Amino acid sequence: MSGMSDISIFTASELGQRLRAERKALGLTQQQLATRVGVTRQTVIDMEHGNNVSLYVVMGALAALGKALKVTDARANLDDVRAMFDETE
Repeated sequence: MSGMSDISIFTASELGQRLRAERKALGLTQQQLATRVGVTRQTVIDMEHGNNVSLYVVMGALAALGKALKVTDARANLDDVRAMFDETE
């Protein structure tokens, strides 16, 4: 599953849900992911629930799942906003 491709995530809870979905798609248990990252299973549970875990844990989980972090501009483009209100459609 490449379910994380080009998906906008705005909250820790959304990120946790996506990481959980990717872990399951790869057939990994929480314990297996925890072992790969070097943390406890409880830490993986916390991350998947959107609880506060370190950036180290998040980056380790992404790497263990074969994913990377990409930061993009989430602000609306002025031309896109104008197009939403264009009456010539």
